Amino acid sequence: MKIVSSETLRVATLSGAVVLFEAGVPRVVADEIGHIAVQMGAKELRDDHVEEVEVAVVDEAVEITTTSPDAELVTVLEKMMDEGDPKNFKADGYPKAAVVNKAMGRTIDTDTREAAWESILNS
Repeated sequence: MKIVSSETLRVATLSGAVVLFEAGVPRVVADEIGHIAVQMGAKELRDDHVEEVEVAVVDEAVEITTTSPDAELVTVLEKMMDEGDPKNFKADGYPKAAVVNKAMGRTIDTDTREAAWESILNS
C-alpha cells in the first residue's frame, strides 16, 4: 500500500512497530500500517488516481544547523527499542520521559529526547 501524508505523521501499532511518514513523501508500507495511517488523515496513493498538489516556492536562504544527539542517550534508546517493552513507550511510539530519565540518571528535555529518537528511527 502506498501512503502519503500532508503533514509529518507517526503511526504506532500495539505490537510496538512505529512508522514515520514525512510530509509529502510517498511511502510503501504493509496494509495494516497503511490503514492506520489513512485513519489518522493520510491518503492512499493508487496507480489509477493522480492527485494534484500545489507547491509553493520560497526565495529565501535558510540556514540549517544540526547537532548530533548525545551518544549515551542514543545507546539507552536503542536498548529500549531492542527490548521492545510496550510499557516503556507512549501511544505515539515515543519512549516515556520517566523511563528515559531513570535510565540516564538525569532529566533529558523533550526536544533532546525526541531528536535522539528520530535519529534512531531514521538511521
